[in-house]
Amino acid sequence: MYILSITYPKSADSSFDFDYFRSTHLPKVGEAFKPFGLGYASVLRGEEALGGGEPAYFATTILSFATEEGARDAIGSDAGRALADDIANFTSVTPVMQFNTAVP
Repeated sequence: MYILSITYPKSADSSFDFDYFRSTHLPKVGEAFKPFGLGYASVLRGEEALGGGEPAYFATTILSFATEEGARDAIGSDAGRALADDIANFTSVTPVMQFNTAVP
């Protein structure tokens, strides 16, 4: 299993449209990345920092792929680039993306 995590940092002057993200962007992710071995997508909505106050992130998305090659190919594909272009439709922030592996 190979994981792509995407976090959307929150700041005072940033925005995030959860309705568009949930109803439009996420279905596009599933459709675009399924051919590359996407197993599941999980979204965590930032609610509150541990000590109270605003969370550091609007959301964290976890995308699980069957293989590293599949994850890397998905991101580099035309569909991956189209998803990157779609980000501006729901947020003003630049997401932080990284590849991850599970710790056994």
